[in-house]
Amino acid sequence: MSFCRLVAQFRGIVVVLSVLTVFLIEVKARNAACNYAVVISDAAYKENGWKIVADSLVKKHSRNGSTKLFTWQSGVAETKTALAEYKPDYVAFIARPVSECKSSFIVNVHRLCRALDADPYGDAVWGIITGAKAEDALRAISESLLVKTVLSASGNLSYEPPIQRFYQALGMTCDSYTKTDYLFPGKMGIVYTEDKRPENQKDRIKLVSKWLNAQSLDLSVEGHGILSGPVDCIITGGHGNVNLWQCHYPDAGTEGYMRSSGGKLMGAPYSGSSIEINAKTPKIYWCASNCLMGNPDKKDNIVYGAFGSGHAVQMFGFVNNASAGDEFMAWGVYDRVTKRAGKLTLPQGYFLSNNNALFEIRNSGKQINTRMVEIYMDSTVFYGDPAGDVHFYSFGDTAHAFKTDITMSQGNNGMTDFTYTYTMVAHDLEFGEGYSYQFRPIELLPVRIDPSTVELISNDGSKYEITDNLLVWQMLSSEEKLLKGKSKTLKWRAKITDDKKTKIAENGIPENKKDVPGIRFTRSGNRIQSIVANNLPAGRYVLQVNDISGRVHLKKEIEFTGNSISVPSGVLHIPGVYCLSIRGKNVEYINSKIYPGNSGGR
Repeated sequence: MSFCRLVAQFRGIVVVLSVLTVFLIEVKARNAACNYAVVISDAAYKENGWKIVADSLVKKHSRNGSTKLFTWQSGVAETKTALAEYKPDYVAFIARPVSECKSSFIVNVHRLCRALDADPYGDAVWGIITGAKAEDALRAISESLLVKTVLSASGNLSYEPPIQRFYQALGMTCDSYTKTDYLFPGKMGIVYTEDKRPENQKDRIKLVSKWLNAQSLDLSVEGHGILSGPVDCIITGGHGNVNLWQCHYPDAGTEGYMRSSGGKLMGAPYSGSSIEINAKTPKIYWCASNCLMGNPDKKDNIVYGAFGSGHAVQMFGFVNNASAGDEFMAWGVYDRVTKRAGKLTLPQGYFLSNNNALFEIRNSGKQINTRMVEIYMDSTVFYGDPAGDVHFYSFGDTAHAFKTDITMSQGNNGMTDFTYTYTMVAHDLEFGEGYSYQFRPIELLPVRIDPSTVELISNDGSKYEITDNLLVWQMLSSEEKLLKGKSKTLKWRAKITDDKKTKIAENGIPENKKDVPGIRFTRSGNRIQSIVANNLPAGRYVLQVNDISGRVHLKKEIEFTGNSISVPSGVLHIPGVYCLSIRGKNVEYINSKIYPGNSGGR
C-alpha cells in the first residue's frame, strides 16, 4: 500500500520502533512517498470554481510528495502517455457534473488506469471528484474523517468474534419494520438486538433523515450502552435507482424513500411531509450492492445529492444494475475494508478488489461465473479524493480476519528480497467462492519494482502475479485450508525502480538514525503497553501509530501541558516495526518510510 497517507500528511515527529531501539528519521516533505496526479479538462480548468478544486488538490498533496496537473481537451485518454511517464500512485479525476462526469467517463477512467504500463492490472488508486457545483467538490476534498459510527440502514449487523468491523454501529434489517441491531462501543464486537426500532418508528426513512442531519445520535438502550456522535458512514442496502433509494426490501412496503434532486437529498416518508437532508458533518455514502446509485448521468441523481446537502466526502456505487457476479465489487470491497478495519481506505479496498476480479478472470478458480464478474469491473465507481485522510477506526490485527506483512531486506547485485506473509487470525480459511473475493491475497507493493527482474525464492501457494506495484497470489487451491493462527509465505527478489519511498541500509538499519528525546515505551510481555511523551511544547497533538504495511494501530488526540503523558497502546507487538507521528501546529514537518531489514515487522 502507498505510504503517503500514513505519515506524510502530518506535521510531526516520526519515530520508527524496532525490537532493539527507537529511531528518529528526519526527511523533508518533498522526499515523501507518493506521486499524486490531478486530471482535469482544459474547459473545466478555465472555470474558476473547478480550477480552485484542481489547484487545491495539487497544493494539498504537494505536502505528501510529488503532485502534477494533467489536462485534456476532447477525452481523458489523451493523458495516457503523460500519466504513464509520471507513474502516479494516486489519480484524482476532476469532472464537471453530467457533461463530463457520466457513465462512459467512468468506463474510460477504469481502462485508462489499467493501461499505464505493459501489464493488464491497475496502475494507480483513483477517484472521481465531482459535485452538482464546484463548491461541493471543494468541500469534499478539504475534509478528513475517522469513521467511528456506521449506519447499516437496510442491513443487519453480525457478531463475528474476534473481528470488529466498526467502533459502533446500528443496523435495521431490510425486510423488517422492527428488528434493530446495536453495536455499542467497548463491547468487543458483540451485537445486541431488539425487536423494536428507536422511537418505535416503523418508517426508517424518518429515522435515517433525522440521523443524517444530527450532530450526534444520542441513542441509549438501558443496561446495554449508548451510541453518541454523528453518523460517519451510511451503508444503504435495500434497492436503488439513479435518484432514489428504497429502504424496505424486496417490496417497498409501508416505508418511504430517500430521493435526490438538484444536488439535494430528502427523505420521502410513506406518509407525511418530505424531510430536507442537510447533513452538518462529513460522511461516506457506501451503496455497497445497490443498483444504479453511483450513476452520474443526470443532475438529479443520488451522487450529486450526496456530495451536496448529504455532505459526502466519499461515495461508492454501481453505475448499472447490480446482480449475480457483483460479489467482487460489492461484498469483496466491503469485506476487505471492514474485516481489517483501518488497514485499507475505501478507495484502496476498491482498487484491490477490482484487480482481484481481473485476476479471477485471468486465473479462474471455477467458483464464479467470470463473464458476469467482468461486467462490474468497469461499472462501479469511487467518488472522492483517493488519498484523502478518510479511514475506519482500527482495533488492530487481533480484531481483524487476517493479517499480512511485507518485509524487505537488501540482497546482492542491487536486488531486494521481499517476504510476504499471510496469517489467518479469526478462523480457518477454506478455498471457495468466499475466499476468492474476500480473502485471496492482493497487496499494493510499498515500492515500485522492475517485474522483469522478479526471481521466485519460495512459494507456499500456487499461481502468483507480481507487477511493478501489485502482488496477487492464489494462496489456496481446491480443497485446501489455512488453519486459524497459521501462515503462508511468498518470497521473491527484484530490483526496485522507485526508491523515493524508502532507504534500506546494507546492515538492515535505517540511515540517519538518532535517539529520540522525550519518547519512550513501556513493555508488558510481547506488547508495547504505553507510549510516554515528555519535553514537548504544551499544546494539543494527534498521536498516530502505523506499521510498515500501512495499517493504523492507534490514533489519539492528546493534550500536553508540559508534563509527561502516557498513552496506552495495547496493540503493538514486539518484535515489530512501527511509525509514530505526533502532529501539532508548532511542530516542524518530518517524514520518512523505512524498512529495517528482517526485523519481522507486524
